[in-house]
Amino acid sequence: MMDVNSKMNASNKQKLDPSAKEFCPNENREKNENDLNDNDNDNDDDNNSRVLYEESFGRSSADLEILRAAYPDEITYNNGNGGDGDDDDDDVQPDWFPLIFTLNLGCTSQNHQDEGKSKSRFGATITMEFPKGYPTTKSLEVVSYRNLPSTKKDIIEEVVASVKSTAQEAYDVYGGEECGLSCCAAAIECWTLLIEEVEQQTLLEKEKSSLCNTASGKILQQQGSDNNDDGDIHWITSEDTLIDRKSVFQAHLCLVENEDMVKRAVRKLIEGSTKIQRATHNMYAYRFTETLPNGKTILKHDNDDDGEDAAGSRLAQLLEMRKEDGVLILVSRWYGGTHLG
Repeated sequence: MMDVNSKMNASNKQKLDPSAKEFCPNENREKNENDLNDNDNDNDDDNNSRVLYEESFGRSSADLEILRAAYPDEITYNNGNGGDGDDDDDDVQPDWFPLIFTLNLGCTSQNHQDEGKSKSRFGATITMEFPKGYPTTKSLEVVSYRNLPSTKKDIIEEVVASVKSTAQEAYDVYGGEECGLSCCAAAIECWTLLIEEVEQQTLLEKEKSSLCNTASGKILQQQGSDNNDDGDIHWITSEDTLIDRKSVFQAHLCLVENEDMVKRAVRKLIEGSTKIQRATHNMYAYRFTETLPNGKTILKHDNDDDGEDAAGSRLAQLLEMRKEDGVLILVSRWYGGTHLG
């Protein structure tokens, strides 16, 4: 009988013992309170994130509106169909993230003629995004880029690099300010400079080719010169002209050996053509190696802008890049009413 009572007392004592595993009245209560606190924290984090994202979207949308106003022909929205312009939604600004847009970079006039399509009038495109958190916690991102076959890949890669560096500078140096306008402006400026360099180099290469193959050029028989010693001067003038925003450009090439030939060549070309005399600018550059009486050789080069700012120096730079020797290049420009910058 005592054994039975002892076991019952021991059992009851264990049930009433707070340290026993079978009896922990506060454990479930504490666990529930912790779960509630975790849920409250999660809700607070969600609310804070939503507020931050709404602020980010507001600033991103404003930046995108500024871009569209500044570059209405160059900026298109990308609402899920690649921004190709085949969907009416491409003209509607997105109402939430992702905010993706495409910058269309204009091609050269020659590209425009070669492609012959309105949708292909741009030489390259850069697709960019304002991500969640822009501009305070994240910067503008380049999503993708592509170029027409007629545009060299290294050109668009250099333009993209200018966009990325501008975006990173706005984030690191200026504490995360809006950079959409500055990034697109940097891209357009870089693109324009590179395309102009390519066009000038192409023009020079074409004239050099004409010199090597006189059948593709035309030797001008200049008239009106009183100097009978100009028989050693032979100009080659391009049969094709370059037209840019109504301004017309035509190149002329002549082989020279000394500065006297340069002066006589320029005079003979201009005096022998009333059309060239009417040109707004006749800028030129030359480069040749002259042998002195003592047998030493010196490199002589110079240029003349003829009122076209930096034009002569750019021609001289191209001659130097190509290591030309014994060449005088003159470019005539007939102004079309628009400053090219």
